[in-house]
Amino acid sequence: MLYMVATFIEFSPVVAEWLHWEKTRKILLRLTLGTVILGITLSMLHQSGLGALFLMAKPKVHPLWWTEFIPILFFVSSIYAGLAMIIFEGTISHKVFRNLIPAHHHKKFEEIIFGLAKGAAITMFVYYFFKALLFIHGKQWDLVNDGWGLWFLVEVLGFVLVPGFMFAFGYKHRSLPIIRIASVLALLGVILNRLNVSVICFKWYADVHYYPSWQEIVVTLMIICAEIWILRWMVTRMPVLNSDH
Repeated sequence: MLYMVATFIEFSPVVAEWLHWEKTRKILLRLTLGTVILGITLSMLHQSGLGALFLMAKPKVHPLWWTEFIPILFFVSSIYAGLAMIIFEGTISHKVFRNLIPAHHHKKFEEIIFGLAKGAAITMFVYYFFKALLFIHGKQWDLVNDGWGLWFLVEVLGFVLVPGFMFAFGYKHRSLPIIRIASVLALLGVILNRLNVSVICFKWYADVHYYPSWQEIVVTLMIICAEIWILRWMVTRMPVLNSDH
């Protein structure tokens, strides 16, 4: 709730401008900096706290995914996940709402993407270094000899190391397509990691495993589609991208 309040206050100047509440907008603009700092702090607590919940589930999470440093891993992975999400969602929004974006912003867009890619590459290599360090220090070589070990390598190599190199290559060679593909792989990797910890590798030894029902999948997709529809409604009607809109 605190995070939702923070994001609402951050967005509220747009609503005030849309309603022509100029005095209110000026007041809300003064709150923006503090609100952004609060939102970042809450986001850090959210990601590390989410990982800390699984500290209590050591006997239930596969040893390759459980570690006492899981809050740090969740936090670091959330950083490059956020950067990758901005690249992915920003690219789509830039194409869909292109007619609403001021012309001089189009020239800056590519430079923003390259900057985000550089940050994502650095963060992914830091995350991979942590994973490798914990793997070697924990002497888990014997755990990669079965199917779960191969699945672990798929996650760490295919969805962390590979997109990390792709981000670095795309930044160095100024290749937007490679950066966009890397952002998708990075997002899939974070989703896979969270599912591995909470669902797939949770009670991996049990005879019966939990799988989401089709009703749960439909509800999830409905929520995502509703959020996209609301976003489109707000962007096309409120001065989100262009103050003259």
